[in-house]
Amino acid sequence: MRRRQPFTFLELMIAVSITTLVALALFAYSHNVSKSWEQVIRERNRMAELMNLDRTIDAVLSNTVPFVWRDDGDEKDQTFPFIVGDYNGLRVAYLHPIHDEVEGGIRFAEFLLEDGRLYLKYSDRPFFDWNQVYDRSQTVLLAEGIAEVRFLYLDWNDDTESDWGDRAFWLDHWETADSERMDAPLAIAMKVVWNDGHSHAWMRRTMGNSFRERYGKWTPLDEEKRR
Repeated sequence: MRRRQPFTFLELMIAVSITTLVALALFAYSHNVSKSWEQVIRERNRMAELMNLDRTIDAVLSNTVPFVWRDDGDEKDQTFPFIVGDYNGLRVAYLHPIHDEVEGGIRFAEFLLEDGRLYLKYSDRPFFDWNQVYDRSQTVLLAEGIAEVRFLYLDWNDDTESDWGDRAFWLDHWETADSERMDAPLAIAMKVVWNDGHSHAWMRRTMGNSFRERYGKWTPLDEEKRR
């Protein structure tokens, strides 16, 4: 019986090299799979966050309505519009499905950006400041890692002598807390910018401000115009 010769140094080096190459290939493959899976998870989370943000924006902006109310203090005969819109913030009233007759069908909400987190804070009662709603407010986290939120408001010029293209124009603010304007914008555009630079924009037509319909009291056309 012939005895097998021991491995030579060259054969051992070849075997070690092959084993090392296989291990490196498996490590690279597993690393790439892990990175791809992490990317999938990040994209899935980002998509879920974006869909949640889209649903909220659509519910609030598309259902924004003019809302006027009276002061509970000394100026009880004075009415105030519930809308404060500027370039980096928005407070509005919007129609909401009725889940409880005590709450009613209107929500009073504000988009708030704090420490890179975008919130929607809302209540079922109008207010001058959030300290007046006490425990009747809710806060929902919409997105994280936000660098900036921007708003634009579509206004309308009723001047019949102007061209149609000149009647609609965008404003970077609607009114302030001292506003005397009672209506809502025709449309609201909202842009969210994340810390990594990517951004998404939405534009929604508000309710109750169409050319032939208005939210609230309705006055019919004269008889001679109903043709």
